[in-house]
Amino acid sequence: MSGNPFSPTTLGQLNLKNRFVRSATWDGMGFTDGSFSPAQVELYRNLSAGGSGLLTTGYIAVNPQGRRNPEQNLLSNLKQQQSLSKIAEVVKRHDTSLQAQLVHCGGLASSQVSQQTLVAPSSVKHPLFEVVPQELTESEIKTIITNFGETAARAREAGCDSVQIHAAHGYLISQFLSPFANQRTDDYGGSRENRARMLLECYKKIREYVGSDFTITIKINGSDYLENGLECHESLTVAQELTDLGLDGVEVSGGTQASPLTPVPQAIKAGKNELPFAAEINAFTKALTIPVIAVGGIRSLETAEKLLSEGVSLISLCRPLIREPDLVNQWQAGREEAATCSSCNRCFIPAFKGKGIKCLQKK
Repeated sequence: MSGNPFSPTTLGQLNLKNRFVRSATWDGMGFTDGSFSPAQVELYRNLSAGGSGLLTTGYIAVNPQGRRNPEQNLLSNLKQQQSLSKIAEVVKRHDTSLQAQLVHCGGLASSQVSQQTLVAPSSVKHPLFEVVPQELTESEIKTIITNFGETAARAREAGCDSVQIHAAHGYLISQFLSPFANQRTDDYGGSRENRARMLLECYKKIREYVGSDFTITIKINGSDYLENGLECHESLTVAQELTDLGLDGVEVSGGTQASPLTPVPQAIKAGKNELPFAAEINAFTKALTIPVIAVGGIRSLETAEKLLSEGVSLISLCRPLIREPDLVNQWQAGREEAATCSSCNRCFIPAFKGKGIKCLQKK
């Protein structure tokens, strides 16, 4: 397989100009009514001009109950859909594709933001949850699954080229996959098949709403890195089942906010400790026939080239593009230096204060 990150490739129905993906990144810039703001339009304008072939939005809640932050976007009405259309328009001017990431935060949502009861697969005390959530009924699960389909349809109508189901990082679908968070005794709990049922039904519902000619991917933990959490062999089996159903690609991440190894590991050094999820990514790459997207601590062009030569299809970057949105263009122009992001995570501080995500390190 080609190790050239600047070569074109396909992802489902998409023709991408290169192998670089901007991984879903919450930016803290959305309006409190869920609409996308002019500041977000400008953010995506700069990202698309920066060279990546595919941009993934920050996590969009499929209903108000699933929101975690007041600036988290929604896609539940025409106003919100039209605001996303403005982003799709500016992105495509640079021959870049746009993917909407869809989520319900479950027990990690905020009742302060939603003014609704927190829900999760089971009403259990969990290190991820600030309070013990209410267990979802089967009827409520079905409603959320339908919300995923409806939101995906609005994303397509808004001009997105793909949707990504967020099944990682301890959010609702990740909670269903976890034996720790999911202690149900009905069809949605217990065995690996039952714990994966919601994810598979979300995929089927989205496919029903968007049709067979639209790209669908997932983001999933290769491992939760938690005792009694999701482990790689189960996660890989779920990905194989989705592949059989027609899934177009899988982004392999890892960890939760309660894990020793979190989704945003700190102190990453190029050439030293890049790619903390390497073992899981390698397992997925060897086993699956669909494109695998590597994410997590990739800081150098050399690492990207190595991953591609080993069978990974796409390279996903998050924090490096917060500091250097034009990093891909710089690498393509001949820059040899690795990303200058230090993985300090201070970029999230202004976002949590409602001022938008930005690098706080001196240039």
